[in-house]
Amino acid sequence: MSQPAEDNDQRGSVRLESGLKALRQSPAFRGPGDPPEDHDHANDHLALLYEDSDDQFAAAIPFIRQGLERGEQCLYVADDNSRDEVLAAMRAYDIDVDTALESGALSVLTPAETYRRTGEFDRDTMLEFWEDSLEEAKADEGYTGLRAAAEMTWALEGDTSSDELAEYEGVLNPLYQDEDYTVLCQYNSERFSAEVIHDVIKTHPHLIINNTVSQNFYYTPPEQFFDSEDPETKVNRMTQTLQEHTAAKTELQEHREYLRELYEVSARSDLSFEEKLREIIELGCDRFDLEYGGLARIDPETDLFEIETINREHEHLIPGKQYPLSETYCQLVTDDGKTATVTDPASRGFEGKLCYEQFGVQTYLGTHLELDSDTDRTFFFLSNEPREESFSAAERTFHHLMGQWVQYELDRQQRERELRERTEHLQALIETTPDCIKTVGPDGTLLQMNTAGLEMVEAESASDVIGESVYDLIAPEDRQRFREFNERICQGESGTLKFDIIGLDGTRRQMETHAAPLSRPDETTVQVALTRDITDQVERKRELERALDLLEKTEHIADVGGWEIEPDTKEVFWTDHIFELLEVDTDEEPPLDEALAMYHEEDQPIVEGAVEEALDSGDPFDVETRIRTENGDVRWLRLQGVPETVDDEVISLRGAAHDITEHKEREHQLEELIGKLEASNDRLKQFAYAASHDLQEPLRMVSSYLQLLENEYRNDLDADAQEYIDFAVDGADRMRAMVNDLLAFSRVEQTDGEFEPVDCNRLLEQVTDNLQLKIEENDADISVKSLPTVWADSEQLEQVFSNLLSNAIKYSDDEPPEIEITVEEQANQWKFAVADNGIGIDPAKTDQIFEVFKRLHHDNEYPGTGIGLALCQEIVENHAGEIWMDSEPGEGSTFFFTIPKQATA
Repeated sequence: MSQPAEDNDQRGSVRLESGLKALRQSPAFRGPGDPPEDHDHANDHLALLYEDSDDQFAAAIPFIRQGLERGEQCLYVADDNSRDEVLAAMRAYDIDVDTALESGALSVLTPAETYRRTGEFDRDTMLEFWEDSLEEAKADEGYTGLRAAAEMTWALEGDTSSDELAEYEGVLNPLYQDEDYTVLCQYNSERFSAEVIHDVIKTHPHLIINNTVSQNFYYTPPEQFFDSEDPETKVNRMTQTLQEHTAAKTELQEHREYLRELYEVSARSDLSFEEKLREIIELGCDRFDLEYGGLARIDPETDLFEIETINREHEHLIPGKQYPLSETYCQLVTDDGKTATVTDPASRGFEGKLCYEQFGVQTYLGTHLELDSDTDRTFFFLSNEPREESFSAAERTFHHLMGQWVQYELDRQQRERELRERTEHLQALIETTPDCIKTVGPDGTLLQMNTAGLEMVEAESASDVIGESVYDLIAPEDRQRFREFNERICQGESGTLKFDIIGLDGTRRQMETHAAPLSRPDETTVQVALTRDITDQVERKRELERALDLLEKTEHIADVGGWEIEPDTKEVFWTDHIFELLEVDTDEEPPLDEALAMYHEEDQPIVEGAVEEALDSGDPFDVETRIRTENGDVRWLRLQGVPETVDDEVISLRGAAHDITEHKEREHQLEELIGKLEASNDRLKQFAYAASHDLQEPLRMVSSYLQLLENEYRNDLDADAQEYIDFAVDGADRMRAMVNDLLAFSRVEQTDGEFEPVDCNRLLEQVTDNLQLKIEENDADISVKSLPTVWADSEQLEQVFSNLLSNAIKYSDDEPPEIEITVEEQANQWKFAVADNGIGIDPAKTDQIFEVFKRLHHDNEYPGTGIGLALCQEIVENHAGEIWMDSEPGEGSTFFFTIPKQATA
């Protein structure tokens, strides 16, 4: 409990101004206990008057405990109680007895070891004992002083007279006046006679009765107690004592009356703080006989003094009015924080100050109210009239008590305002949060739930669910888990749980709750929880997992992997399929430089340049490159990258890698096949051209000789022979026509592809001139809109118009042919149309008519070779255009073809 002190300044001494003060500040004792006037020689010598051991120990044991706490060496002389009873009492008052005894800080002795250590009581021997004990405690052991508590019942036995005891007690006072010595003499008022108790009171400056430390105004100094005194002096002294006692009693009675009124006002629950303050100020004005009382805000740092309230009108002290604090009496309370009084302003240096010169205040009583979280205040009383006497200690005490109440109330109001604001803020958060906030009792009763929670459980009002079992809202499969979870929380744990609820309308939701225990004023513990509706979150997670799974499968199917480069760190991220594409065994992506080094040495500059350009410019790239795997194989990849930019700054580069090795192989095979086909096609074209050209001469010979035979032997041939010759000539002519058309068809693909501007109006004039005989024979009507100039092969385009017009005339019905040629300008091409009123064809057969040698009519119906429209298609496609037709039987036909505006051949 106590060890020798190492710093006397820290612990303080135990002389009258410190030891007695310590007792007054101890919660175990009551009473001011001020030293008696004119008795400045008295040391800390106290007498304890008790009736039983409980009364005794209630004062004596805290007295010893305080000495141990102050670093003093403590002696206890046990006689009325046994040593074990004293030690047991000390332990009951939380003194670490064993430690104190072992260290020497505490000793429990008997009269035989102290007062009667020589066999009988001797005053001088006992005084030497205390002197030696004090010297040893301070010099040898390093304690701050000596404290003794002695049970005096030993004096009831033996030959010690009451006079000897009184003499001993009396001489202790002046003997150790300036020493660090505190002694408590304990007298059992039930065992000692009234005469002895009378002498005890006379010889002790301070008394402790019922744990109250009292100034003993009956104390008689030794020279008066033991010396003779004439009757007149004794009467005067006693008379003065009675007068002083009567005055003190009257003041004490008035003080108690004012205290009673103060307590009554402060305890009234029907009054507001402002009303109580007004009544207390009026009570103070009456108590101090001063005119004004009030409250002001002060701030020494800014020299602020602002009147907050005052009990009556004053010319200058008006609520809300501000003055410099340094110009008021209230500056005094801010200097030391204590109660300040002014009854002579001039002598206190207030001449020239506003409070004295302008306000006219002559008397002031004020105190500083230091508030925890608000501007400090001064609580003051004042008057414009001078005051003759100073403020008494009782008046200052009463003012101090009033100030304490005002300070407490101001702090309480501020705390209540802050608590109300925090409560309102918390309530607003609870009611506006989208999450459910609830409290649940240990038995599952739903105690509280905010608006968001009521909406989640589909309750129209709180009464639908509050007070009911929350377990009824939990999905059956999760109910037991939630019950066990709630029980753990109410037992002091914290935790998180996912579960499903079923609302009052039957809607199922997935929830996640974060719960903690909450202690309530009734000492029960409940669950307080924040619960989120994670239904959408779970669904999004499920969709995301499904999408990731789909993406992973798609990557495998499409043989495509994803990658990303972080521009600042150049860190690389690959999807799982990239590792498979590159045949990399490790699960970690290589650095960017190592990843680039995996590409074919000839293609590395292409990839590096594409990546650097994308990071610098923000433009995407699409390159085909080769990569060398760890196995040494060379594979082709199509590498695409798309930068993501924010404020024109690239923050990420993402892309895809597609294994196109098989595509490249097929492409190479296709190129080889195309080369072979082109070579074969060229040979076929050459053969067709040569065959067509070479067949012309035999056909002319057959036709010529048949005509000669017919002319030479016409008269000798019968009808059958003539018919055979006609068939042969006709076949030869048709064969020659087919050869000519086939020759024309082969020439289209052998053209050099040199296009030139062609005026279609002039070109069409040439076509109609060439067909003039046919036009006149069939009485055909041809109308032509204004036609453009196009880039084309003039001869081939003339062939298209010639074939289309010839067909329109040939396939006319009984009515004269009507043909209309129009053109429509489109974005990148010209769309021509040749419409007629002929026989038309079945729409299902429109594609057949563009096939070589494909005819829909017999030659005896509409003669022809079946090459004309195929030739038109070949020419149009040779010009990068298209040709098609619309037709209905008996409704005529319209042929469309397009020619690009720019030459593409």
